[in-house]
Amino acid sequence: MKISKKFKLAILVFFMTSYCLIINAQDTLKVNPQPVRTFVITKNDGTDYYGIIISQDDREVLLETKEIGRLYIPKHEIKSIRELTISDLKSGAILGNNMFASRYFLTTNGLRMSKGDCYALFNWWGPDIQYAVSAGLTVGAMSTWFAVPIVLTAKTTFSANESLHFGLGVLAGTLSWADWGTVGALPYCTMTLGNSTNNINITGGYAMISGNPGNDNGNLHTTNTSISESAPLLSFGCLFRITKKVSFVGDSFIYMKKPSFSIIVPGIRVSSKPNRAFQFGFAGISADGKMTPIPMPMLSWFIRI
Repeated sequence: MKISKKFKLAILVFFMTSYCLIINAQDTLKVNPQPVRTFVITKNDGTDYYGIIISQDDREVLLETKEIGRLYIPKHEIKSIRELTISDLKSGAILGNNMFASRYFLTTNGLRMSKGDCYALFNWWGPDIQYAVSAGLTVGAMSTWFAVPIVLTAKTTFSANESLHFGLGVLAGTLSWADWGTVGALPYCTMTLGNSTNNINITGGYAMISGNPGNDNGNLHTTNTSISESAPLLSFGCLFRITKKVSFVGDSFIYMKKPSFSIIVPGIRVSSKPNRAFQFGFAGISADGKMTPIPMPMLSWFIRI
């Protein structure tokens, strides 16, 4: 039985029309993806949590964080909830959680760490560990690989606004087993302009050391010579992002009592992972108008604990 051309044409038109209707229906049923909204929740104690709000009611907020997963936060413990803007993401505001940004090569700055943050900084000359007791209060310890000296640290930080930060701190220690009787202290204040991505910093302090070398072993025949020295110190530091993972780090240490001298350290920091960073630089000593390079490079490893 032959099929007429008109019938074939009708069948073809029917299938083409059906296909177009199906495609149109699929497009209509597609759900436009909503942009992911990221929030920062600040607790009453100053701790910040960044993530996506899964749900909330009158009692608590369920937040999905990248670091620790889902977290229930009671409403009575929350000071504020703020949605992050595009400018926050571009300026690195959420990188305030980046605890490594509070350090340069030798010195620190006024940027705060979040409560519970802890990191270890390993230099070729020794370790340095810092822990945030609360948002704005950090304690720590540093030494050389020979445990001489042993220094304890404490620092409190506060912010005037998003770009101006201040810190007050002190370093206090002893020569330990080499001479327990010789002790020193360095109170200081610091001011930082910028954020954890790009900042400049100035620090001023006053170093003091005193002791009776050789008189702590009970030897009656040692000479009774005491030492007591003090001097003002100054430091300039900076951190500028070059790429997503690479930043320029500048640091300095200026001894202002005559004969004065300064140590200048420019370098590079590479942050390949959120909980790891490596930095290297080359230091020089400036004295009497001459710059003398230090032959050994400055190498540091940051590790989040």
